[in-house]
Amino acid sequence: MGKRQQLSINFALKKCPCTQEDRISQLPDDILVYILSFLTIKEATYTSLLSKRWLPVWKYIPRLDFDATEPLHQVFLNHKLRKMHMKKYVRWVNRTLHKCEVHRLDQFRVCFDLNKFAQHEIDKWLEFAIARQVQRLELDLLKGGKETRDFEYCYTFPAQLLGLNHKLPPLWHNFLSVKVLLLKSVNVTGEVLEFFLHNCPFLEEMVVHGSGTLVNLQVIGPSLKLKHLEIWRCQCLESLKIHDTNLVTLVASAATKLLLSNALMLIKVEIVGAFRPILKDILAPISCVLSQLEVLKITSSDGLVLGNYKFPEFTKLKKFVVHVFAWRDTSLLGCTHVIGAAPLLEEFELKLVWFKPLRVKRECKKMVSCPLRNLKVIRLCGYFGRTCEFELVKYFLENAIVLEKIIIDPRSQIVTPVLSLSTIEMEQMSRNFAKLQLEGEVPPRIELVIL
Repeated sequence: MGKRQQLSINFALKKCPCTQEDRISQLPDDILVYILSFLTIKEATYTSLLSKRWLPVWKYIPRLDFDATEPLHQVFLNHKLRKMHMKKYVRWVNRTLHKCEVHRLDQFRVCFDLNKFAQHEIDKWLEFAIARQVQRLELDLLKGGKETRDFEYCYTFPAQLLGLNHKLPPLWHNFLSVKVLLLKSVNVTGEVLEFFLHNCPFLEEMVVHGSGTLVNLQVIGPSLKLKHLEIWRCQCLESLKIHDTNLVTLVASAATKLLLSNALMLIKVEIVGAFRPILKDILAPISCVLSQLEVLKITSSDGLVLGNYKFPEFTKLKKFVVHVFAWRDTSLLGCTHVIGAAPLLEEFELKLVWFKPLRVKRECKKMVSCPLRNLKVIRLCGYFGRTCEFELVKYFLENAIVLEKIIIDPRSQIVTPVLSLSTIEMEQMSRNFAKLQLEGEVPPRIELVIL
């Protein structure tokens, strides 16, 4: 049982012959509000049913998390039912905000399938949050709670709320408190994002997914407090310039648009390659930080091409993740060149998205022996039982001196609300292949986990 459910049950205390008094209800308001802040807004409102003492308490909780994506999984393919749930969600948020009496917000989160047709309502919600000096502002409006939507249907962040028409809004000073800004399936411009960067002195995290109006963004200057930047699936992006910053984590899906320099604190990078990518071309935009990275994740929609390239040494890399499409029996051994150039690597993870995978009977290829002295954990997700996957495992068994664990996950890596019968059957077949191929190959000293 989750902590939230347990808390909800614990709150439902009633007087009974064995209980002389309800001591929780006698606690000061501040403590009760603090306790309720660990619940979702829906769970917190239920406590008002306990007694008159509890009736007003939830109205003062500083965390308003309106997450209601669960029913979307059940009606993902039914447009009418989804529309009905959208209207119900808007009414719920409006009704809740009307009753709230909190003066400051630690978090304001909208997490639901909403589009441009809810522009007016979401604008009002933003005004409510900004007026209360919100610290964590999240608009997660993904389609079905999972996917970025077509740009023309996205909600648009209201630039006028920030006074970008050269007239300062009456709530100007309230933006200073923002520490986290998360926008998914929200159209937002570089001008708006740069406003937050330069006017929110405590801003440490910025996440933007699926914006159709983000063209240029500059993250420049050591005075910025930003530690985490994530710009993902913004198809109209032409330039992302990062210079002289204190960034620690960077996630960017447009490697060719990235201009990176003087990012001395950067230790974790996730980057996406273009169609038919050559590995050196993916790494080129981040070449200035390769020697300082501790975590590197590469995503490619069409495999990885090695090319004639001598990799620099990844002197601090501890975790390497590769996310690629499983196309026919395309070799995966190219990624071992990065692994071999990372003497401190401890963990390697490969995520395979099935796209016409094909099992071919052939001899396993062999790479030049390269002792991997620190590699301890291997995780292969989307394992299909292809020869190219099996030969990669054999490479690790032959070269990873201190290998402790191999995790094989044969489940599909494509995120869908409902799994088809054919996908379930394919997963089970892949699981059987994994057992057949690996159980006799992996020595007892190495833990083999097949999920």
